[in-house]
Amino acid sequence: MRTGRGFERLVNFSDAVIAIAVTLLVLPLVEIPAEIKPDEPFHEILTEHAGQFGAFALSFVVIWTFWSAHHRMMEFFHGYDHILAQLHMVFLFTLVTLPFSTQLLSSEADEESAPLYLGTLLVTSLVLTGMSMRGRSHPDLLHADREEVQLWLRRPLSLYRPAVLSIALVVSLFAAPIGLLLLFLLVFDSLVERLLARVRGVPPPDDQS
Repeated sequence: MRTGRGFERLVNFSDAVIAIAVTLLVLPLVEIPAEIKPDEPFHEILTEHAGQFGAFALSFVVIWTFWSAHHRMMEFFHGYDHILAQLHMVFLFTLVTLPFSTQLLSSEADEESAPLYLGTLLVTSLVLTGMSMRGRSHPDLLHADREEVQLWLRRPLSLYRPAVLSIALVVSLFAAPIGLLLLFLLVFDSLVERLLARVRGVPPPDDQS
């Protein structure tokens, strides 16, 4: 039996795991003050630990983007099934490993770790797309009586995130820094969806995934 309470627990568990992943991201930065020398200029601190700060900012933006997309999409659901639950577990597994791969990025091995980092995020994106496909193919899991859900179902499935990450992964094999910079294109997901909706002549998403 799958109840509404069970669905709430699934979503709440997902939010909690993602919150833990974000918390783990910042822990390496907490250790930096203990390494600061007396009277060391602040700009030298930033320069010395630029890799750590940059990797943290990048991963924070990435997690924020994926959590936002997941949160918006789950607003359309009122229930779940075995497949949706399993997709959630894979989704959370990829995100909870980000603190580890973020540490690799901030080390001297960033050139080699970038493809691993981006490949993991590509899996995250594909799983999120899979959740969307599951809802579209099983309207009984959705708030199908709501107008915004019907508009969502009428819009084509978004492949913007998987496309950006696929390109970033390929680029990272030859130029890791450029591949990582392409990740910031993920923040334009909603804007791109609105533009595509206008081109296709369908109602634009109102901040919906």
